[in-house]
Amino acid sequence: MQKLLIISNDKTCSDEIRKLSSDVTDVETVSEAMQILENQQEDFSAVFLEYPSEKEDSQLLIDFLNAGHHYIFSTAVLIITDDIHIQKDISFLGGVVTDCIRKPIFSEIIKNRLRNTEELINSVSFSEFAKMLKVLPANIYLKDAKGRYVFSSQKWQHFEHDEDPNWTICGKTDMDIRKDKENAKLAMESDRKLIQTGKGTSYIIQENGDVPEYLQIIKEPLFFSDGRVRGIIALINNVTEQELLKQELKERSIRDQLTGLYNRSYLEEYTQELKSTAQYPISVISADCDCLKMVNDTYGHMIGDAYIRMCITLMQEVLPEKSCIFRMGGDEFIAFLPQTTAKETEQLIQAMKENTVSYSVKGIRLSVSFGYSVMSDQNSSILDCIKHSDIDMYQDKRRKKGHQK
Repeated sequence: MQKLLIISNDKTCSDEIRKLSSDVTDVETVSEAMQILENQQEDFSAVFLEYPSEKEDSQLLIDFLNAGHHYIFSTAVLIITDDIHIQKDISFLGGVVTDCIRKPIFSEIIKNRLRNTEELINSVSFSEFAKMLKVLPANIYLKDAKGRYVFSSQKWQHFEHDEDPNWTICGKTDMDIRKDKENAKLAMESDRKLIQTGKGTSYIIQENGDVPEYLQIIKEPLFFSDGRVRGIIALINNVTEQELLKQELKERSIRDQLTGLYNRSYLEEYTQELKSTAQYPISVISADCDCLKMVNDTYGHMIGDAYIRMCITLMQEVLPEKSCIFRMGGDEFIAFLPQTTAKETEQLIQAMKENTVSYSVKGIRLSVSFGYSVMSDQNSSILDCIKHSDIDMYQDKRRKKGHQK
């Protein structure tokens, strides 16, 4: 049975339309119709709009039907007019406005027009189109101009929904159904910006479900003929494999192959992040392996590499987990220790020096020179701190050579 909505002041029109269905809602104003449409639980088969050019907010009603749950002709609008108003009223044809009926109207004429409209709707069958979209691995969805879902090609695992077969995504926002509320806020904010600017967007999010996934969201606006945004069409691609590969390549580019430590390439990015977190005081320790040239010349570079790795093991054994160690060159290292005072740093360096007795290669005991400097607040310069730490380390190295003479 067809569910019909009539917006008319003409009782004769209403009576003729009522002959076609017992489920007819009759109102006189567009504002009344809007209230019904916004609160309805079930779509109308058709809306009859009398003299749209004479009614306030007619275009608002048509825009709502175009942009809301009635996205692809699921609800048709038929205009009722007469010879006096027809020139103005036919200007509304297009989109959901599928036909124009002249007065006087009769039930048989309306019946034929509704049949023609239904054939038009079926010729652009959204249900068939949706079936095609569901075959694709990507998720395609539509939203209205208020950021509410109209359609989604897949029942996405990151949405919260029950097992009710009648559950629908239509009319729901991201905050209503997304499991990850932070990503939901991001989605809604990007929707608002797109609707305001009319510019598409693309971004990647991480969804931390049972198996973490990376998803690329591509959004583009849909427009009315006058340039206003009517809604959003979007595509979700699973780019987990690409993102993990990208992360692996980045990790390789910023890691030293011999030691697994960060290299100089990551130093600037790390120090910027470190300063932004304001974990003061921040201590910097410079370290340099003693006697490496002698080890290389005597036993070869493979043993020299083992000597370097022993230095790293020593530092990692003593320094706290929150510290971050960089290999700056052949046998030169820098460690950053957030929230570590000068006194604590001196104690750590002393512990490392004492622990060198546990490390040796080919009978040569590990020897490492250390120096440090401390950044007390955000006004401190990281470069100056590294410089002073290096100076302190070279002084330690010179002291050792002085003792050996």
